Amino acid sequence: MPSANDWLFIIGLACYWPAFRNSFFGLVFAENGGNAQFDVEYLLFLGLVAVVCSACLLRNSIVDRILGSKRIVVFGFGVLASAGISLSYFCGLFDLPWGFSFAGTFLSASGFVVITFAWSLEAARSRERNMFLNIAMSFFLSFILSLTSLLPNPVSLALPFLSWMVSGAAYTAYQPPRTRPDYSQNAQGSVRSALSGLVILLIAFLVIGAIIRGFLYFGTISYSPEQGTYSRRAISLALSLIIVCIAYRADTGRPLLFWLWTLVALVFFCGLFLIGALYPAMPELASGVAISGRTFVSFFLWVALILAVREKRLSLVSVVGSLFVLVECVSGFCSYFVAPEIARTIDLPIATYLPAFALLIAFILVASTIVFLALLANRKLAELPTANRLSREAACTALAEEHGLTAREAEVMLEFSQGNSLKKVAETMYISTSTAQTHVKSLYRKMGIHSKQELIDLVGECMGER
Repeated sequence: MPSANDWLFIIGLACYWPAFRNSFFGLVFAENGGNAQFDVEYLLFLGLVAVVCSACLLRNSIVDRILGSKRIVVFGFGVLASAGISLSYFCGLFDLPWGFSFAGTFLSASGFVVITFAWSLEAARSRERNMFLNIAMSFFLSFILSLTSLLPNPVSLALPFLSWMVSGAAYTAYQPPRTRPDYSQNAQGSVRSALSGLVILLIAFLVIGAIIRGFLYFGTISYSPEQGTYSRRAISLALSLIIVCIAYRADTGRPLLFWLWTLVALVFFCGLFLIGALYPAMPELASGVAISGRTFVSFFLWVALILAVREKRLSLVSVVGSLFVLVECVSGFCSYFVAPEIARTIDLPIATYLPAFALLIAFILVASTIVFLALLANRKLAELPTANRLSREAACTALAEEHGLTAREAEVMLEFSQGNSLKKVAETMYISTSTAQTHVKSLYRKMGIHSKQELIDLVGECMGER
């Protein structure tokens, strides 16, 4: 079971995820100004997120200083984000000047960007064996929290008004590892290093899914929880629960990510094929599967980038900012502006052109996926089994240098990471059991870990690096 500290991570991240769904903003504006105003407000939010994120990419040191300062600063940004979206709501309710609405949207966008980087950094730094399980649980819990939108006002507004503040509070109370790897702008590697075949495919899925959604709803993001959301909610809850179950039974890492990505890709493909075959007859089922698949593609893109940052020592701000936040902004722009304009230009009934378009896109994505998996398989076969691995001794030496361990502590780590008991380590090194235990406690403290299994996982992970 997750510890109390793990639950802070899960709850904080769970309160962050709903910001990517239309219900989050839809509840705020659905009753205030109609669809047109809502579209303008949301496009303004996306634009300001892109501007703030771009400023962070140009001046990474600003984000590093914010995240490196006292953790309560992130809570302050969460409060500002919640206050900003509340201000935008009351501007529409009381017909306040447009400048107040702009200020509220800017506060929301700034807080959103900071919280994104904050939780991404904690996920990248985490060395817990159940890290991916905690992330999967947070995503499942986010769908549970979204059910509050079905409740009457003002309870339905609790999620958009309070979630960013609660997320910031959880981040402040969360206890990070004592020894935390550096993923600042000076980290090794570049954004290009994160552009693996999987990441490129996920970005393609995300943007294409946004265009499909724009065709389905002609760009409106107005929201009514009683109309056409139940099938999508059921699909999302079921799929997120399956992911939690798989994460519970599996180790963290790339193999798990590939299996879960395959599951989500199949759901996305099924949605496209259902649109092609059943959209005129069963539009809600077809669109629900496709849009739910896109939601999970966004989730796995974030996870893939976090793993890339951890494994390749990349700059987190550069990778997450350019390949996740800005991609989400582009997707929203395509969904709520580009696709509707194309649909209006074509000026044909949606049932006429959407099924054919969905089938064409599905065929292209399936072909791209097959080619990518074939290239991946050929590359794996061509590599020597030990070409990408360090010996255990070399891995322990590298970790000892990274965490400032003494030569004796490095020797204890080498013996202990092989699964030997404390008594066996003492006998091998010709020291007393109490001395061996002292060395183990010291290296645990310096490495920010708490158990033998964490040490074994950490050494094993290092052995898998070039």
